[in-house]
Amino acid sequence: MLIHILKQFNIDFCVVNSQNITDIVFMLPYSPFKNYPSNCAKIDAFYIASNTLYKRVKQIENVLIENGFEVVKKHLHLKKVAEQGGLGSILHNQLLTNKDYGSRITLQSISVIGNYTFIANGSVEKSCDFCHKCDCVCPNKALNNGTFTMDNCLRHKQDLHTQYFDIMAGRVLGCEECQNTCPHNTQVKAIEMPQEIAQIFDYENLFNMIFSGKKGLEPLANLIGINMARPSFIFDLAVNSLLSTKNYKYTEIIKKFATHNSEAIRNKVEFYLKHI
Repeated sequence: MLIHILKQFNIDFCVVNSQNITDIVFMLPYSPFKNYPSNCAKIDAFYIASNTLYKRVKQIENVLIENGFEVVKKHLHLKKVAEQGGLGSILHNQLLTNKDYGSRITLQSISVIGNYTFIANGSVEKSCDFCHKCDCVCPNKALNNGTFTMDNCLRHKQDLHTQYFDIMAGRVLGCEECQNTCPHNTQVKAIEMPQEIAQIFDYENLFNMIFSGKKGLEPLANLIGINMARPSFIFDLAVNSLLSTKNYKYTEIIKKFATHNSEAIRNKVEFYLKHI
């Protein structure tokens, strides 16, 4: 019955059993943006897909509970479980690649009591042939000869939103260099950024939303999730991105935050003004 319910949602998934618990990993593919207008904050399409999948999996979880399944909270290494269940293969850059979608995917999970069986069919025969293309393009040497150093990865550094900016190259959230060059992604076509998303990502609009607080940031939160759309978090990243490209067009808007009620935001304004 579990597998029948899951298939009704038309989302790729796999299940893996361990000690009377079934871990279900869901996978959603996405298309990267072809380019970003010059006035737009660079936020990878990955984060939109991740938030979309998160919402859908919450819906699935509610349906499973309504049908009598006992859901348990469990921390999973999603990529490893997904590989074990046949959704894909883990590359040396630690990205999971699927035979149809490459590594342009996002993952979420649910764990339930009981043993159920379903094996996906997304593994690749040759996961990585050490072409070293990702090593060469990684902007912060997180990848080196088949090893991955998480502390150097820009996605990881952005999650910590420390006060760095020199290697950001205009990025606000995300880095896709290793995915852009990976041979496993050649079949994934980039798309033009939808106009409604470009409007939300517009720097001036983004700063105005941040100035309005959590309520003002709702359009962004609906796209990338509440956790990513926190005012101080996204302000810090947006300012870093402007400093990295010496884009001082928005200085007067940033100065408005000098009296903001958030100490973190006020400190970031001071940091910005010292570096321009």
